[in-house]
Amino acid sequence: MSTRRRILILGGGPSGLSTALSLTDPVANPNWRDEYDVTVLQLGWRAGGKGATGRRGEVLQRDGEWQLVGDARVEEHGIHLFGNMYINSLRTLNTCLGELQPSAGEPVATMDSDLRPSNYIQLADYFHDRWHLTPQHLPHNDLLPWGDAEYPSLSVLFRELLRLAGELLAEALGYAGDFAGAGAVHAHLAELRALHAHHAAHPHDPHPVHHEGALRALAHAVEHAAQLLHHTESWSEHYALLRSVYCQIDMYATVGKGVLADDILTNGIDSIDGEDFMAWLARHGMSETALNSSPVQMPAEMCFQFPSGDTAQPPTFSASGYLWFVLRQILACGQATYWFHRGTGDTVVAPFYRVAVQRGVEFRFFHKVSEVGLSADGTTIDRVVVDVQATTVDGAPYQPLVRLADGTWAWPDHPIYEQLEQGAALRDGAIDLESWWSPWQPVGQVTLTVGEDFDEVVSALPLPCLPHVAPAVVEAAPWKAATTALGGLATLAAQIWVNRPTAELGWPALRGTDRVVGGAAVPPLGFSDMTDVLESEMWGTVYPAHDCPKSLVYLCGPLQHVGPWPPFSATDTPALQDERAKATAIQWLRTATSVMPGSGTQPLTPQSFDFAALWCPPGSDAQGEQRFDAQYWRANIDPNERYVPSPPGCVGLRPKAWESGFTNLALASDWIFTGLNIGSFEAAVISGMLASHALTGAPALHDIAGYLFGRPV
Repeated sequence: MSTRRRILILGGGPSGLSTALSLTDPVANPNWRDEYDVTVLQLGWRAGGKGATGRRGEVLQRDGEWQLVGDARVEEHGIHLFGNMYINSLRTLNTCLGELQPSAGEPVATMDSDLRPSNYIQLADYFHDRWHLTPQHLPHNDLLPWGDAEYPSLSVLFRELLRLAGELLAEALGYAGDFAGAGAVHAHLAELRALHAHHAAHPHDPHPVHHEGALRALAHAVEHAAQLLHHTESWSEHYALLRSVYCQIDMYATVGKGVLADDILTNGIDSIDGEDFMAWLARHGMSETALNSSPVQMPAEMCFQFPSGDTAQPPTFSASGYLWFVLRQILACGQATYWFHRGTGDTVVAPFYRVAVQRGVEFRFFHKVSEVGLSADGTTIDRVVVDVQATTVDGAPYQPLVRLADGTWAWPDHPIYEQLEQGAALRDGAIDLESWWSPWQPVGQVTLTVGEDFDEVVSALPLPCLPHVAPAVVEAAPWKAATTALGGLATLAAQIWVNRPTAELGWPALRGTDRVVGGAAVPPLGFSDMTDVLESEMWGTVYPAHDCPKSLVYLCGPLQHVGPWPPFSATDTPALQDERAKATAIQWLRTATSVMPGSGTQPLTPQSFDFAALWCPPGSDAQGEQRFDAQYWRANIDPNERYVPSPPGCVGLRPKAWESGFTNLALASDWIFTGLNIGSFEAAVISGMLASHALTGAPALHDIAGYLFGRPV
């Protein structure tokens, strides 16, 4: 009889995948095969959670493998990327790509081949009665984030703040033109360089006495930038750029002042969790102009920190979460951002999944957890009830990936019906097995019992799922309050394929890159140029080159919702919410010339995106908004798709992975305490590492990048 423990992971999103990979890490847990088995339960046909990607096309069996035929367009849940603070995600991906055993004819994927670095971002600010686009550079360095480089600590914070202020002030001086006070600015630039050199040679943890001179120099940099801004006429072509630079310098100076004044080193970053980020910044002297600017608001807007998803109201964001984001962006490794050349599911999720399988992890697809039950004494998870959504032909293992024309592997946008006993019915009924409102009834139900089928459970389910599948657990849990205090926000995403190059849409080119990124654009939607992804789609296998899309733009933002959601028996809910998402995206495009000035070519509606620019299949007679029907959009409303925000005062409600309150339950997912405490792929990966630590003691906490950052010394 085997004495190995049986570990059951509920959910195959980023946190579940990270848990599986951490438990089976050959370095952290080299003897895992002798100690336990790992099984992942996953609803539907694919892994990845909010990072799941689907490829459009027909699936055929050829040469003993499943192949995708068609344009293979990438369909995402939203705009995804790795920032320079996503160290654990980047390192995990690098490990997986190095360990992955490619199949015959498969190109070898590397970090360089599948990631597109960028140090610039395109933001939009509204002033003088219109929107202004400004390309901005983000903090970055030459360190390799997935290498062995030591993660920069708070001891070099003021070195980096002085460097950034100096670079930005020099940029501002270049925008200001003929300025009478240029001599004083040059003198201050020399002072900033000298101070930077001093603090580079003598790093020191933040201290009000040691960094008094640096703080004073940062304040003077703000003053000089303000003088340059006031000198420049508001109609000048450089005014928006100069205004943005001023706001960035003010942000860095305010962050430095706040870190010292609140003694973050001693008290810890969570000591300011009860304060809203805007109140914290204002308390430390940030100007009103900077406070409401896109460089300052970007973290809150990118992280959907809008109560109930209402972008007409100011965002609400924990000051500790905001400060963590900004500090880790400054004190990071590598380039500012890394974009996925092949979509999130193919670039990241597929290697995570394949390596987990390669190591021996079992995945059970079409297994939707419907109940997590408590023992009679309320101390243990004693059962997990699973709705079996579909069964494979002859009970064979489900093979979820398909081969593309370029030899790579991808997730299809639907189940591979030919592998399923119920495939024809699922296809004919256009059943979405990922929807909690699906009319499809399970074809079976399995009750997994503690001691017989599992010993330990990792809940990698997103927080909004738990009141539905584990109400008794939630009621008895010490973290019950988190389910209502944190909640979950619906979002929407849309992708538009355009028959014109991005440059013709009117976005200004960014220095050092041809990518146009909108991190905090025009609410309710952010936008991003994702034309790089076109190279990985298979349009050329279907259409001649002149009929293929020329560019690709992603849109993403909150989907406002107040009050309870309709019961899951209201099966028309997804269609109704998808229509809301579609209408929101179309309305945004109708005013899109505010950020895409070249996209409006109709003389009677010059403010509207010209819908004739939307790609449609050759020969299509669709006109105007009808052409949007050939694009992709979705409402992310299912409990497992909702985004968990970071409102003030909630860090203390987030349990650690080992604080479930039940003897055989570890917690994962980005809602638990991860140090980062912001909904993100990185927080999910950290949570999986922490769940593994809870069960095995590995990895050690100090080996999880960022987990101890900002904690009290």
